[in-house]
Amino acid sequence: MANILAIETSSDACSLSLSFNDDDFHFHEILPKQHTERLLIEIKALLEKANAQLHDLNAIAVGCGPGSFTGIRLACSIAQGLAFSNDLRTIQVSSLEVLARNINANFGAERIISIVDARMQQLYVGEFLYSKEVLVASNTFVIPVEEFKLSAYEENTFFVGDGCNLIENQLKEISKNVFLNLPLASDLLSIAKDKYINEELLEPAELLPIYLFGEDQWKKTK
Repeated sequence: MANILAIETSSDACSLSLSFNDDDFHFHEILPKQHTERLLIEIKALLEKANAQLHDLNAIAVGCGPGSFTGIRLACSIAQGLAFSNDLRTIQVSSLEVLARNINANFGAERIISIVDARMQQLYVGEFLYSKEVLVASNTFVIPVEEFKLSAYEENTFFVGDGCNLIENQLKEISKNVFLNLPLASDLLSIAKDKYINEELLEPAELLPIYLFGEDQWKKTK
């Protein structure tokens, strides 16, 4: 089994998971605007808890967004630095898929829509279709809140993510299966293990935030 560190900071949650010597270790805490101060500290603490060293790892996985610009950039840059200095490969995962993986694992849901608040009255949307526990199709995009159409989805669809708050009244009309979850590193780790087996690995320099077309707030940072 691969030894993998998973970092997910695309939301207010600072979420970490570590698979080491067939055991999994986790840290998850809501830390708005504190990721910069806490992330390296908590990574070190998690490694110590597992009695592991960075050079013992096989890869570092990151929830690369979309989501909080600061959190995603921080996770990618720290993962790159740690991977470069310890000769590790990296694994890129969509944070929208991380949300969907949780719902599929816990409810056996096959049609899952991840919705994240993109600010400026926009939504990041991920459409995921599973066959049992296997992801068979996906689509991600960003749209204005007012353009989100529930008519595109069946009644047995599950919805997940903090963006559900922005269309709460609409969602109540079609589904009781609405969850305001934030991405968990434990779900990121689960995806990363599969990607490692399938050799979906990147060099550190290739690990980048996931951008979606129409993300105006990303453009303004240039």
